[in-house]
Amino acid sequence: MLVDVTLALSPRTPIWPGAPAPEFVANRRPLPDGHEAAESRFSTIPHAGTHVDAPLHFSRGGTPVDRLDLGMLLGRCRVFEHRGPGHIGGPELAATGFVPVRRALFKTANSARLGRGELGADYVSFLPDAIARLAAAGVEVLGIDGFSIGPYGELSDANHVAWCGAGGVIVEMLDLSAVGPGEYVMAALPLKLAGLEAAPVRVVLMQEGDLAEVFSR
Repeated sequence: MLVDVTLALSPRTPIWPGAPAPEFVANRRPLPDGHEAAESRFSTIPHAGTHVDAPLHFSRGGTPVDRLDLGMLLGRCRVFEHRGPGHIGGPELAATGFVPVRRALFKTANSARLGRGELGADYVSFLPDAIARLAAAGVEVLGIDGFSIGPYGELSDANHVAWCGAGGVIVEMLDLSAVGPGEYVMAALPLKLAGLEAAPVRVVLMQEGDLAEVFSR
């Protein structure tokens, strides 16, 4: 079974405080036979909704999103769950049962708030010691269900500098409310936006045993 862990993008999607909200304009063009053609348009920043941050985001000369190795974003991953109300430091990371993996996704209280459209600057994220431990453990793709891999403010920038500077890839604003901790296969393909530091992405998770059924359709 495929589980879509992508947050739907709309003008009501929770947005980083102060960032512009997505704009949707629904246009319809009448046709001579009485039918209509829908020709809508939208505008957004590449960091709105579920998105991938490439190393270029905080690393001068880092890889842009259109040149990422897609193999990093396709394959086995593990979802870890942080049940506490505070941020994830070293002790909290250990409490999730973290083990070294290439792709690590973290479910927190953010997922429930995303569904209600209530996520704000008090979102749950990582503290620098957790980021250091994740990097030292060999994690290459780090995902979380909040705005950023760092708390709102200077720590957000600092954690991005550390992660992107090491060549790591980030997936933010995941909706993990429908999945529990465990092993999955992840497919996350960002839009191919040439030369940019980020892009919206559709992310799906599946159990490894479901692969044969999915690809036999």
